[in-house]
Amino acid sequence: MVYCISDLHGDYFKYRALLENLSFQSRDTLYVLGDVIDRGPDGVRLLQDMMARPNVVPILGNHELTAAICLRWLLEEITEARLAALGTEQLAVYQNWMRNGGEPTLRALSRLSQEERQELLAYLQEMDLYAQVKAGGRTFVLVHAGLDHFAPDKALEDYELEDFLFCRPRPDAVFYPDRFLVYGHTPTRLLHRQMGNPPSDTIFRHGNQIAIDCGCGHGGKLGCLCLETLEECYV
Repeated sequence: MVYCISDLHGDYFKYRALLENLSFQSRDTLYVLGDVIDRGPDGVRLLQDMMARPNVVPILGNHELTAAICLRWLLEEITEARLAALGTEQLAVYQNWMRNGGEPTLRALSRLSQEERQELLAYLQEMDLYAQVKAGGRTFVLVHAGLDHFAPDKALEDYELEDFLFCRPRPDAVFYPDRFLVYGHTPTRLLHRQMGNPPSDTIFRHGNQIAIDCGCGHGGKLGCLCLETLEECYV
């Protein structure tokens, strides 16, 4: 089976509970649509678990992007003195990371060896911006946040980095007529509310768009979509 989740935000226990609930095997595939780290305490532990599983496929999220930028400067040693030596531009990126929940990730990185940090940085830098997957007779485009500046005939490789990582699709937006766009980043409780429904930490569907960030990083659920059957499950 092929599954996808998003926005774990450091919740290792919901992730492991989900794998157990799915009876996840080596023949299965799990796509993780970004924002594995930050806010919660175990983002680095999550990344290390994912790195050890060839059938868990990461898609880059905005939190991974920021961590990768900062980790390049902090790779030698994460200390107060190193942070104090950052330039103005570097400091702005670092402060933005901390405002968006990066402190638990930074703390966990500081406990790693230099070799472990190097391996983690390489993993972050190798993450794809999107995946196109066929399952259950359907085609899915998997991204972190959506597709900004969308045009139905625009090739995926022609979008900019920011188009994949930071946009907030309207809940009534129309995307591909023949493909499903699956994304995280925006908690689904907000999308349900915008459509005039009670806020709900459940997967949101409208036409061929499917939003799966069910608020795991905000006290909600971890939502999982099976691409072959479109079944939903939650932790």
